[in-house]
Amino acid sequence: MSHKKIDREVLLEALSVVCNANVTSFQKQKSEAGFLKDGLSGGAAETFPLLTVNQLIPTLLDADQTSKASRSNYDCIKSVLQSDGLASDFSTLNLQDTIEIDGPVQKRHIIDEDDYFDPKYDYDFTRLKDTKTYYRGGEVYERPCGWTRFAIKVLGKYSDGNTWLGNSNRSTQSVSGEWPVSYHGTSQDGAEGIVEGHYKAGAGQKYGYGIYSTPLISEAIYYAKTFTSKKNGKRYKVILQNRINPQYREKHNKDKYWLVPIQKGKSLEEMQKIVEKAVRPYGLLLKEF
Repeated sequence: MSHKKIDREVLLEALSVVCNANVTSFQKQKSEAGFLKDGLSGGAAETFPLLTVNQLIPTLLDADQTSKASRSNYDCIKSVLQSDGLASDFSTLNLQDTIEIDGPVQKRHIIDEDDYFDPKYDYDFTRLKDTKTYYRGGEVYERPCGWTRFAIKVLGKYSDGNTWLGNSNRSTQSVSGEWPVSYHGTSQDGAEGIVEGHYKAGAGQKYGYGIYSTPLISEAIYYAKTFTSKKNGKRYKVILQNRINPQYREKHNKDKYWLVPIQKGKSLEEMQKIVEKAVRPYGLLLKEF
């Protein structure tokens, strides 16, 4: 489905905010300084470590530990989990309304736009209002109505094939083997605070260390990072749309929050292997406001 034209530089800004880093691309460097992937032409360019699609979630988790917006979100999610409520009940705790890249930016990444974005699967949900119930991976799929999804190129990126994505002939129903959809909420740093005394579990309830997300876009919006584009001056909210492997997922808070547990003390490499099996981002959602 066609979508409002958003410059690729705005998508790089959105990735920068999500990753709390300076994210550029080979294509941008080439246009600005004649940079070529196999050498230099017309001027020098800064060196950035390559950020692949498979590294996006681990990079986001690392970014959450230094992001002021994420720390504010942790306060909100702890209150939500403690009360069995919704983020809308505690939205005043999310103090970071508009952010740029937090603090003195030290981390830098570069992507290959041609290997990162998949425009044929972009989808404009901005004017849609669902009148039917959709399902993905056997769970209700709350489509991101009001948002524009920019597809992340994931086909063929994982050794177990593409079954987790379902198929391109989309309907309201799930297909065999696909994973349900969730929207990124918070991560292990916030969860660590929950289990270390900030959250007192009720009878039969226990929340752990890992990656929290929600299947509800209406809930995820309270955790969205926001930014003002330097490219066009417009303000955007940004959220990652993921698929979650149900074999690794725990449901909490009346199914409103999903946890992918990660044992504390895991190395970055071990964590990345777990994440790759359990959480796969496939869309970058932007909403102008």
